[in-house]
Amino acid sequence: MMLRDAGEAVPPLAGQLAAKGYGIVDAVGTELDPVPAAIAGGWVVDLALVSPGLSASPELPGIAARLRVAWPRLPLVCLPEAAAVPGLPSLSRDMSLSEICERLDDLMLAAAEMRAEAERLHWMATGFAARVRQARLGLGHAVADAQRLLAEVRRLPGKGGPDDGLS
Repeated sequence: MMLRDAGEAVPPLAGQLAAKGYGIVDAVGTELDPVPAAIAGGWVVDLALVSPGLSASPELPGIAARLRVAWPRLPLVCLPEAAAVPGLPSLSRDMSLSEICERLDDLMLAAAEMRAEAERLHWMATGFAARVRQARLGLGHAVADAQRLLAEVRRLPGKGGPDDGLS
């Protein structure tokens, strides 16, 4: 996804990346809702590129927050001409197109691995929670059974008196 200010033209890098096979969706930052209409049709967003104008905008933190609600752990990367933004990786001006593609691929792969690990941990936690619920239910049944058996033993003639150690 190419994020830019409304007053900016689509950066030339978008066309170069599209020619290399990257699916590029242009999104104007100030009009961006959590799920832009251009990609509401089920696209997977692997990366958001931040334009020079948007990198200097005071609206960038809010836009980044909205995007990360829709796509947790979405990498945002500043284009080569963009101002440095604390916490965001940026592409260097002296990188070739091949180097830019390699860097973007590395970032997308790392994000995909984090998503896969987060999903794996989520399913593990779900499994553990289910086992804990089953164990609690089993423990509840075991306690009820023990109480029932103890009550039955106490009712037996000659059993369960104060001197036999069962009470």
